[in-house]
Amino acid sequence: MIDLRRRCFAGSPLVFALRPIVMLILAGLAAADAPARAQAVLSGRLTFPRTAADPADRVPLSAVHCFASRENPLAEPAQFRTWETAPAGWYRLAGAPGRYSLLFATPGHYIRPLLLNNVFADAVDPEIVRDLSPRFDFACFDDRAYDPHRAAEVFQTFRAQGTSVTSVGFKLAHDGVDGPGPQSQTILVSIHRRAPGTPDRWPQVGLTAVAVEVDCGGPKSYAYSVGWNSGEVPLQPGETYAVRLRPEDPAASFQVHWGNDSDQATDCYRIPVKGSVGWQGRDLWLAVATDGDGLLIPYNKRVHKPFGELTRCLPKWSQSYVAQGTSLAAVQVYAAVSGAQPPIYRQRLLVRVREQGPAGKQVGRDRVAIGNGNYTGDASWGLFGTVFSPGEIPLTPGQTYAIEWESLENFETLHGFVNIKGEVSNDRPGFNPYRKHPRDPYLQGTAWLDGQDQGFDLDAQVIEYAHAPAAAPLGLESPNLLSNGSLQTGDSNPERSAAEVPTSWKTFQLAPATRFESVAAAPTPESAPHPAAAEAPPRWFRVLGSQSPQQPIDGGLVQRVEGLSRGETYTLSGLLRASWPVDDARQCMIGLDPTGQTDDPSAATIRWTRGPDRHGIFDPISLGPVRPRKDALSVWLRARGVGVKEAPFRADFANFGLFQIRTLPPLPAPRSATSGPAPSSAAAP
Repeated sequence: MIDLRRRCFAGSPLVFALRPIVMLILAGLAAADAPARAQAVLSGRLTFPRTAADPADRVPLSAVHCFASRENPLAEPAQFRTWETAPAGWYRLAGAPGRYSLLFATPGHYIRPLLLNNVFADAVDPEIVRDLSPRFDFACFDDRAYDPHRAAEVFQTFRAQGTSVTSVGFKLAHDGVDGPGPQSQTILVSIHRRAPGTPDRWPQVGLTAVAVEVDCGGPKSYAYSVGWNSGEVPLQPGETYAVRLRPEDPAASFQVHWGNDSDQATDCYRIPVKGSVGWQGRDLWLAVATDGDGLLIPYNKRVHKPFGELTRCLPKWSQSYVAQGTSLAAVQVYAAVSGAQPPIYRQRLLVRVREQGPAGKQVGRDRVAIGNGNYTGDASWGLFGTVFSPGEIPLTPGQTYAIEWESLENFETLHGFVNIKGEVSNDRPGFNPYRKHPRDPYLQGTAWLDGQDQGFDLDAQVIEYAHAPAAAPLGLESPNLLSNGSLQTGDSNPERSAAEVPTSWKTFQLAPATRFESVAAAPTPESAPHPAAAEAPPRWFRVLGSQSPQQPIDGGLVQRVEGLSRGETYTLSGLLRASWPVDDARQCMIGLDPTGQTDDPSAATIRWTRGPDRHGIFDPISLGPVRPRKDALSVWLRARGVGVKEAPFRADFANFGLFQIRTLPPLPAPRSATSGPAPSSAAAP
């Protein structure tokens, strides 16, 4: 399966034409072995609206690298690259069940890295289809029209959401030199803050970036882009800025792609070679990505020209840099591998982080990076990448670290490989990283080889979590999705006069002796706080039996929760108290049914967990993650068992909540009334 899929990336036009057939074959193979396999599949499409005016009209984001790292740092990540032909923007990541962090990013591209944590995949519900979109402060991908006149420079306004610009993408209709011919020119990109007057009088913010070898026109409908390190182009969220495009040669010009401007919030300002000057009532084909989503990029690829000058093919390389965030999120490095060895997507590197430099103390543990790139049969190049969980590699902002990459290949993985020319592997592990472009210097670090400063930098990208704690908890994205999860409001149940059934819940009863009560806390020894227990709730729902100890009980509450997302995961938590320790004769359980059914408490689809860990006191209990089969889950609270004459069996349920698990990077904790102003990086994504 892997070889077939990989050949679609570097194959002939015939292979590209056969790609839909290959997709059907892969899907058939996956379906045929589904009952026996212990794997999960993450798939979907990466797209973005063409214009803000029509969110349903979406353009695919193709050739974006994807990495999926499991919680086990020594597990090989899964990798993919979004398809460029039908279905464009499609991705598919297959691997063992587990908890994943996913990265969608290409350092030499205008896309803002999209990083997801807490993506749970299991073999019970193996196919997870999730369509995704990256985050932009401004994006217009409308290339159906273009400026008929040459421009000396153009400005595109946008409203800042993040705290600093990390990339800008643009597309020209004509490169201003020879169009579809072989020549090209360098375009300068800068950001300007709104001030009195027209954008050409607005002051520049931060550094000017260079887009080299811009070559557009006719069939050469390429997008170009530039990048910045976090903080190099600072923004004030909510303020208006403009992206300025101009040729490096003052005598040169170009023509831009643009679309109709659907609102007054943004516009294009044009300084022509000829034609009208001023506001155009258009939006340029342009994308602006910024910080503010919980991620920082302290070491970015700023000149977006990949695969420049190589270094040397050796087993280990390092790059030092200065951290800005509190935890490492992802690293990618552009590299090639020996053409007489397996292609890059079958090779791996161990990634380590060291304090101060390549000889410093290691921070955290090793993690495996996987290759992702091109293969022609006798040459292979691309990049290696991996993803970290929040808090896995803690960092101190302002401190120097070294990212160390070391080949994980060995005699077993290299020996006997023969490429398309008949060349046999030399069995020596190694990789050949690319250098940064000469116009992309990084003055705060350097590349290292065998403890020696190499005098240049590696072409890589380092992504960090801005706010991840040392041990990040499982974040919750939503408010409580249960109706009346505290079980405090109830309606009279005509079928059982002794019970007050909580609103939005219904009872189920499998044993006739089962009884139900809604109990309010009272100042009695029964409800007195215990130093090791959770705080006693003001009210709870009780499942209990009759006075006769020989009659078992079995019953509880159920609620269906609708309006959920098939692509998200959810967790259930609450307080549970039982009068007996959990054993084979007495169980207190909470359950989630991904089908959402509420009729059969014995259904095999319900996923149960038992508790509490200690009897006689309210104890926290949780269950998850669970993903709905469609758009609903059912929540089950159940007790069953028997008591004895001197100690009846009963179970109490209180303060239950169903929450969506957060997959986006951590954001700062909410401020208290006395905590003072939030830092500028607290802007919402």
